[in-house]
Amino acid sequence: MNYCKINISEEIANLLSEIKIEQYIVTDEKWRFSVFVSFIDNSQLLEKVWKQVSDVIASSYQTKLKGDENIFEKWNIYIIYVCKECVSKSLKAKIENDKFSNRKIVENNITDFLSEDFVQKIIVKHITNTDLIDKVENTISKIEENYEPNDSDIWNKIPTDKLVSGNLELQKKIIEQLKSCHNEN
Repeated sequence: MNYCKINISEEIANLLSEIKIEQYIVTDEKWRFSVFVSFIDNSQLLEKVWKQVSDVIASSYQTKLKGDENIFEKWNIYIIYVCKECVSKSLKAKIENDKFSNRKIVENNITDFLSEDFVQKIIVKHITNTDLIDKVENTISKIEENYEPNDSDIWNKIPTDKLVSGNLELQKKIIEQLKSCHNEN
C-alpha cells in the first residue's frame, strides 16, 4: 500500500481557505483512491464547514475524474474530518451518514495530527484495514492461552459440549446450578 501526499489544487485551497486540508492518493497494484484530510480546531467550525468541504471536493475534484479508468477512483473518495475537540454523536452521525458524492469519516479528540504517519494510521483504521492480519495474529495468540478460572467448582459445572447452545431447558438448569454454587460461596 502506497500513501502519497499531493498538493491540493489551488481551486480547492482557495475555496476552503478557512481550514487546513491535505490530499493523499492511496494505491496498490489493483486500485487507487483519494483521501482528503480536513484538520479542524473545534466542533462548531466542523458543523459550519463539513458540507462545504464535501461540496467543494465533489465539484472541483470528483467531477474532473472522467473515463472508465477512473471509475473506481471517482466513487472512492474519502474525506476524513479530524477535529481537536469532542464531536457530538449527532453531528458525527449526520456527517458520516451523508451519502452525497463521497464517504465521510469523523475523528475527534485528536490533539496531535500534523504527521503523515498519523494520516496513514487513520486511513488504515477506517478505510484499508491492512492491519487485520496483525490483529488476527494477536487474537489467535490470545485464544491459545490457557484460561485459569477463579472458581473451579463453578467452572466444572459448565458443560463443554455444543448441544447446550440450542437447548433452553438445559441452559436454565445450568444457570440454576451456577446460582446455587454462587450462593454456597
